[in-house]
Amino acid sequence: MRRSWICLLILFVFAAVLTGCDDDKMTPQSENKKGLMYYEAGDYVKAAEYFERALELDDTDLEVHNNYGMTLLQMKLYDDALAQFEIVIANSAQVSKNADKLNKFAIRGKGLVFIQKQSYTDALTCFNNALDIKAESGWDIDILHYKANTLECMGYRTSAIDIYTEILSRSKENVAAYLSRANLYRLEERNEEAIADYEKALSLSEGNYRSYIGLYTCYMAMEREDDANSVLDTASKLPVKTNEDKYYLGQVHYYQKNYKSAKIEMEYAYDMGYNEADYFLGEIALADKQYEEALTHFERYRANSTVESPSVCNQEAVCYLALFEYDKAQQMLNIGLGVPGSSARRQLLRNQVVLYEEQNELMKAYETLQEYIVNYPEDTEATTEYKFLKKRLGLAQ
Repeated sequence: MRRSWICLLILFVFAAVLTGCDDDKMTPQSENKKGLMYYEAGDYVKAAEYFERALELDDTDLEVHNNYGMTLLQMKLYDDALAQFEIVIANSAQVSKNADKLNKFAIRGKGLVFIQKQSYTDALTCFNNALDIKAESGWDIDILHYKANTLECMGYRTSAIDIYTEILSRSKENVAAYLSRANLYRLEERNEEAIADYEKALSLSEGNYRSYIGLYTCYMAMEREDDANSVLDTASKLPVKTNEDKYYLGQVHYYQKNYKSAKIEMEYAYDMGYNEADYFLGEIALADKQYEEALTHFERYRANSTVESPSVCNQEAVCYLALFEYDKAQQMLNIGLGVPGSSARRQLLRNQVVLYEEQNELMKAYETLQEYIVNYPEDTEATTEYKFLKKRLGLAQ
């Protein structure tokens, strides 16, 4: 199962403050307005050109520096974006009005940069500092989402859950917060609480694919297969209105093992910019024992992710095991096991045992199984294997 907490940017820029200037006349205000127009259209290269021109005409306009910083962030020019936000922070105290607003926006922007650079401690500091600024309190819900997301990336799921609970105390119909908290409850194996949040999200947003997929995952974890299949059946009949809907419908078909349809939908989703579709394309290839193809998708997925995915590392290890490339399999297991608090740790340890056995390193397999069955005593197959290895190694009493 892929991580559901991959970090997403919900970006906004300052609205242009216009004073009735002639758009055909080149002024800082007109160039900023054009930059905003291109930013909202998703043409960040063109937006950057206009913000640069506005700053050439007046490099003291801190609002433009903020807008330019957000644009550079979208272009993945993280150090350049950081420099723009630093300019605002260094000079905001010198402006006569909107100083707190400018500063809060810039500090938030720095936090977003640090998320992308995986500097989560710095990101958390930025979001806390932004929240300490009382101006523009309407932005606080947005900033709290990023704070929770950062805590999640750091492995502090309980703290992230607390932040989502705070968001919901302020914004009682916040579908995104219900979904995010539900996903964390699910990862913490608090499935009943997760189901309640997914159902609440559905009551607020009826055609919500993500809630149905979350419910399916919870029901499967609780071995309620009939309920899980019923949820997928309902989700498969939802109207497809957007590219995002098509991406999630691809997930539904994947879980239904309708791999032919899922592959078509995921290939389309990837072409539309949904990089996470690579995970499912990798899984579909793996199910078809196309290991090289699966590795291509898993590698590309990891390259496009802002955080390491232990579950994808595990799947790469499975592919390398099947290809008898044991050194590469070990490398992927080491990366996956190096991420603390991962829900994929069980799979990773189990495949570590498989790798040791394939290499005839039976003592290492035995020692790893010792750790495994302490943490997962319900896995009776592993316990039986442990006893077998113990006897084979002459350690049985």
